This record gives sequence, structure tokens and C-alpha cells, in this order.
Amino acid sequence: MKRGWSIARFACLFIMALSVIVCEANDPHLARAIKSGKVHRIDRHMKRLIHREGKDFRAPGSLHAQGGAEARIAHVHGVLRGQIGVVQVDHDRCAIKPAIWPGTWTLGVVYRTQEASQMLERCYVIQGGRLGTVDLFGWRPRVRKARNDLRVVSMRSCPGFLAEQERICDRMEQR
Repeated sequence: MKRGWSIARFACLFIMALSVIVCEANDPHLARAIKSGKVHRIDRHMKRLIHREGKDFRAPGSLHAQGGAEARIAHVHGVLRGQIGVVQVDHDRCAIKPAIWPGTWTLGVVYRTQEASQMLERCYVIQGGRLGTVDLFGWRPRVRKARNDLRVVSMRSCPGFLAEQERICDRMEQR
């Protein structure tokens, strides 16, 4: 019995590792949901994607007024731009908001469903942080620490959201 790595074994492992990297860039479940055109399935997979990509693994800090969720939302924005079936993505980055924690953002996504002529525009209201209290019949003991994870608060149809955000950003640049 020969010990060591043969070229065939190395090539097989290399192809498997490469396929894992390529598959990670696109979520096949989300792509199938977009292709089907069923809004409930798309929303469910988007909620999972935002929850998975929006987890914060850094030490908490007080450098940002809203907990630093802007970087995680920008990361989710970048991940969505590379997904199959997603035509356009934008969030309300130019809108003026109060500096409170946990803050909320609206993420707008345009999907191309199975029929190329059918475009679907959905908005996801995302909360950038979760409080560390539990509500027990009006008594709110602090039993766990606050987390800076992203959480989807609501999902809705919003035709024209991306065009409106583009206009707001153009107005901010002209000032």
C-alpha cells in the first residue's frame, strides 16, 4: 500500500474545494425560489439569507451610533448583487435617519422571475440590532446581552422604491 497523495486524489480534492467556493457565491435555493416566482418562497429565503449574512461576530463597540450595522447591510447588499435572478439591489443609504439604536433600514430588491418580462420588486425592513430583554407579562428583566445582528421586521411589495432612492441620492450629491 502506497502512502502519499496521488495526482488523481489531489485533483479530486481541488475540484471539490473549487465547487464549494463557487456554490457559496450563489444561493441555489434562492435562485430556484426566484425562478418559480412565488413571493412567499422568495421572502422566506431572503429572510434566511439576511439572518445568515447579518450576524455580527465582532466585539461590541460604541464607535457607531447605530451599532455598526451599516457595514453588515452593505455586506448583505454585496452578496445579493451576485445572486442569480437578482436584477437590482439598493437600500436607503442616502435617507436621513435618527441616530438611535437599534436602527432600521429598508432594502429594495428587483427580481427577474421565470418569465423574462415579469419583474418583481420587494422591500425588506431590517432592524440593525436586537435588544437584550425578554418581555414576561410586562416585566422586562435583562437576562441576555444585546446583539448587533440584523433582523427582518417586515416584507412588502414596493414598486418604485429603487428609483426613489436613486433620486434621493442624486439630490444629496447636488448639495
